[in-house]
Amino acid sequence: MAANRQQGTYLTAFIVAFVAVTAGLISLAYHRAFLGAVLTIGALLVLVYSLLGLRRIKPLEFTK
Repeated sequence: MAANRQQGTYLTAFIVAFVAVTAGLISLAYHRAFLGAVLTIGALLVLVYSLLGLRRIKPLEFTK
């Protein structure tokens, strides 16, 4: 899936953060727990970090 180590790291972070955001939102919807809010906010930060990282290394793919 990933061509190099950086892409693999950011892709893994994206997938984990996506799942954590979903889990946090479900926790907030059903339990209104503090842990759900913390999980959602933390996962959103990781999601943004991974997207910015993937965007930063994308131009490096096409250089020869």
